[in-house]
Amino acid sequence: MNRGFQLIICCLLVLLIARLVAALPLKEQDLCKCEKVRELSFSSPPRQGPAVLELQQRLAKLGFYQGPADGVYGPKLAEAVQKLRKALGLTPGSDMDDEAWLGLAISEIRPVAGSLPPPAGEISILVDIDALTLIVYSDGMPFKLYPIAIGRYESPTPVGEWKICEKRAGWHGATGVRWLRLSNPWGSYGIHGTNNPNSIGQAASAGCVRMFNHHVVELYDWVDIGTPVLLKSSRIHRCLHSPLKEGVIGQEVVCLQWRLRELGFDPGRADGVYGTRTAQTVAAWQSYRGLKATGEISEDSLYLLGLR
Repeated sequence: MNRGFQLIICCLLVLLIARLVAALPLKEQDLCKCEKVRELSFSSPPRQGPAVLELQQRLAKLGFYQGPADGVYGPKLAEAVQKLRKALGLTPGSDMDDEAWLGLAISEIRPVAGSLPPPAGEISILVDIDALTLIVYSDGMPFKLYPIAIGRYESPTPVGEWKICEKRAGWHGATGVRWLRLSNPWGSYGIHGTNNPNSIGQAASAGCVRMFNHHVVELYDWVDIGTPVLLKSSRIHRCLHSPLKEGVIGQEVVCLQWRLRELGFDPGRADGVYGTRTAQTVAAWQSYRGLKATGEISEDSLYLLGLR
């Protein structure tokens, strides 16, 4: 059995599984706010732009497209899409719909260059937002590094200390072929694949951490529910604007928890939740400073903490 036929059989099986998964009801909170799948088609006047250029480049790498990389959805690109759809067993046509994007993504998945056996030790993950990298640690030692995409300026990737709380294989459009939900309490954020691999290395998402599909497949197989994930950035804005008290949830609470830890008062995991332990830690810091131990952060306390 030649390699091309094996690839087609693999894609057909994945497409069947993806269709079955897609037929299952999804709750709105199960989806992140990433960009939708881009539907492209042959039309007059022809479609143009970076999405078309990306499609040309990706189809060229797979041997389906031999035309110019000009970002124009012309006849040669339409013919290449027809070849792709035929190879995948999809309905004839020249449209890049959801099933075609899925087939393209699966076709591109390959063994990761320099693949390593799974980490033998306890796994943890560091997402360095500044460096646009995700690092897998094994027993506290760096094991493997991946390039990523992060949130745009208007939808930044949240910093904090989360855990993997859900794993989902299959195609869900913009999240690519794998989804790893983070335990962030104020939004739907995760580590996932992409239908736009050209975005890797950029601030391009709605706050999630994007990876190449072949990278996230490898990571998905290594991690379990409960795997700790630290997201950090030196550019985090540490000027808090409002008093904080028990029950508050958000990015400002993470900043407070990290600041307390820097001062020698441990509030536990910086999870963005102003719970009982954080309140008790604040009270301990207040007692140390000779303040009334209320467990709440007033405007004056923010100044004393260097957060205002």
